[in-house]
Amino acid sequence: MKIYDLKTMQLCGITENTVVALGTFDGCHKGHLSVFASCASLARQMKAKSVVYTFSSIPMTKSARCIFSLDEKIRLIKKFGIDYICIEDFENVSSLDGNGFFENILRGALKAQGAVCGFNFKFGNGGAFGAEDLKNMFENVGGCVQICEKTAFENEVLSSTLLRKFIENGDIEKLVHLASPYSIYAKVKEGKHLGRTIGVPTINQSIPKDKVIPKRGVYITECEIGEDVYPSITNVGVRPTTDPYGSEQNIETHIIGFDKELYGSFIRVNFYKFLRDERKFPSLDELKAQIQKDIEASKSYFF
Repeated sequence: MKIYDLKTMQLCGITENTVVALGTFDGCHKGHLSVFASCASLARQMKAKSVVYTFSSIPMTKSARCIFSLDEKIRLIKKFGIDYICIEDFENVSSLDGNGFFENILRGALKAQGAVCGFNFKFGNGGAFGAEDLKNMFENVGGCVQICEKTAFENEVLSSTLLRKFIENGDIEKLVHLASPYSIYAKVKEGKHLGRTIGVPTINQSIPKDKVIPKRGVYITECEIGEDVYPSITNVGVRPTTDPYGSEQNIETHIIGFDKELYGSFIRVNFYKFLRDERKFPSLDELKAQIQKDIEASKSYFF
């Protein structure tokens, strides 16, 4: 899969006819996955190349945080046999009207003969154009558009907004059912080594500033270290027992069956299940006893 960055609004080097999957794809959930699969399938039917066109950041309010970073989205999209990913800076196209986006971006830069989008896809300045408008535009030039129907979960439309709510409320198991696990990929930083003094060494990482922050508490997780994956438990919060005056929210992870130094390494932590709320324990012994219970819960989950 080739990756093109369209931030400069230059032609991206695609010369073949294409079918383009359109969307922000922040959640990369089951609804999005159907768009990728349909794009790859339609491209094969039309003897064209498949393209995912997406944005370098989510075109929402400045306070919105992403579920998956751009690198994580690319990592997930690669699994679908897509030929190209084209990455756009939203600000570069936000002022284009629907016809300008169709002619300059889809037909011009991307050589699109067809497209795939969700039922609620919007484009053009202010989102004035929708999926049916896109379908009509392509049909007028002999092209084809597939519109994927909505996916529902618990009587709600499956969306990135819904997934953000799950993360913020600690409903991680629901998210795992609907999308790839929420994860944090960050550098391991120096801690206070308190975990090691009670026999539970941990790694400390900051939550990337653009990521949705999970509910404070302890989670069943797994850590990717090189090619290996280890079960783990992760605390999201401020460590009220060991650092009562601390204010920086981060994640602290005990990796089960692993006890090597990882300072300076970038480690991915995948979240699978919320275990309990973060709380202050009366003593380190009581904290250690609870952590041992959390470790057993993680082992039972994976094994």
